[in-house]
Amino acid sequence: MAVEIRGLPVAASAPRVPLRRRLYGLGSIFGKTVRDSRAGMLVVTALLGVLIVAGGITMSSTYGTLEARRELAAMSQDMPPMLRGMYGNPLDVDTLGGFISWHYGAYFALLAGLWSILALSSVLAGEARRGSLDFAVATPRSRRSIALEKVAGHATAIGLGMVVVAVVAWVTGVVGARLPGDSISPAAAISFAIGLGIRTLVAGSVAFAVAPFLGRGAAAGIAGALMLGGYVIHSYRTVVPAFDTLADATWFSWTADHVPLAGSTDWAGIGITAVVCLVLLAIGIEGFARRDVGVTIPLPVPRLPRALLGVHGPLGRSFGDLLPTALAWGVGLGIYGVLMAAASQSLLDALDASPAMAEIFRNLIPGIDITTAAGFLQLAFAEIGFVLIGLAAATFIAGRSSDETSGRLELQLATPLTRARWAVASGAAVWMAIALVTLLLAACVALGVASVGQDPMTPALGTLVLALYGAALAGIGVGVAGVSRASFAMPAVLALTIGTFLLDLLAPILRLPDWVGQLALTAHLGEPMVGTWDGVGVAVCVVLAIGGLVVGAIGMRRRDVGA
Repeated sequence: MAVEIRGLPVAASAPRVPLRRRLYGLGSIFGKTVRDSRAGMLVVTALLGVLIVAGGITMSSTYGTLEARRELAAMSQDMPPMLRGMYGNPLDVDTLGGFISWHYGAYFALLAGLWSILALSSVLAGEARRGSLDFAVATPRSRRSIALEKVAGHATAIGLGMVVVAVVAWVTGVVGARLPGDSISPAAAISFAIGLGIRTLVAGSVAFAVAPFLGRGAAAGIAGALMLGGYVIHSYRTVVPAFDTLADATWFSWTADHVPLAGSTDWAGIGITAVVCLVLLAIGIEGFARRDVGVTIPLPVPRLPRALLGVHGPLGRSFGDLLPTALAWGVGLGIYGVLMAAASQSLLDALDASPAMAEIFRNLIPGIDITTAAGFLQLAFAEIGFVLIGLAAATFIAGRSSDETSGRLELQLATPLTRARWAVASGAAVWMAIALVTLLLAACVALGVASVGQDPMTPALGTLVLALYGAALAGIGVGVAGVSRASFAMPAVLALTIGTFLLDLLAPILRLPDWVGQLALTAHLGEPMVGTWDGVGVAVCVVLAIGGLVVGAIGMRRRDVGA
């Protein structure tokens, strides 16, 4: 009997995905990366746009007359080097574009750079850790093309955001112009956006280059330290002579003369930064192509004491997991704090030599004696300190939530450990991590203040208010994770941190009703660096911290893990 042998049916080729659907992330790694970047792009673009508009409103309302502009220009030129380090080199600050670049330039670079660091440190390493990158590697695409599409997707997101920034800057110049020189030309707005985009991408490219070798966390930490350290070194190079030799190695120095909104461009500096950026991205792409997916080089670190290895119950395990991150945050904030405290001597010397200037500062900032190191820290450090401790709290909450999102919590709950106990213990571990960061910061601030011969105890104790604020944010994050989903906790803490900062910053600028500004929790914490504490704000922080743990524990008992 004859047997008919037929060939197996050939599967139809995959249908071609239209361009519109590719941009939604279907059929294209590039499109998926752009789609995944939407939230970060929208948030950062909105923040940058708000700062530009706020600068325009301030200039047109507060400094709307020629006399006020002259006083502003004179004040900026007479500022001591320490305050110039805070704001940057004043260039045509009597114009709208110059004022925006001078007053908000640091916020532009640091906020956008932080977004790029977080995105590019995890765009490959984060997916490799979760295992989702294995599916992309299993396709016929080469690893280099995968990495290249990932980078191109993030660069496109930056480009789209910078288009919006350029439009906002141009419109602000058109609407807010009050005096000759205030208008911002389209060319100046585009040049400003290009420069900011390159600064943003170079910060992320550092993380992208390091991530294939050391992993997501170490890459983000190294890139963040280089960005913040580079800003401090460049800004205070005239105050601290030792910084002068290091400043030329930072991209802040390379692009310092590129201030298009003030009429100054330096395309050579932008070009150098772009070349460095391309080299770093190439290192990251080649590192990903040549190394095993998800395999990183372990960093040699000292062995932890047995009590901190995380083998003594849920509290010890959670704190042990957060300890390296807490130490990194504590050391980073401590270095910044000690530099700010020690460098206050230059301002104090300038005020001693100019009693008239000291009187001006007392009138501008009533209730704070700026002629002391504690007063200077309240002016120059406290506001950014609340933001930094909030970002640290968001990082710790993300680490806590990863137990649930990665599936590790299910293994823990297979033991006699209850959900409520885990929620409380892991939340308390976040408190302990925040406390460790604050203690390191307090010690460094005390060291810096003591180095200028002043009382170190008052500003050191003032940093404890930062710990209470961070604990309150952590409590909110634990509560959100308990009643909704663990993946919502970190965005909630991050949104509260940035929202509080913007509310505190913009309420007086936009002349909003007093009750609007009072919605910010930081408005009720007094001036802790000079020893003035607000009991109501402290009590609210305690209630939010403890109440969040209670709500989180109750919520964990009522919902499914991972739901």
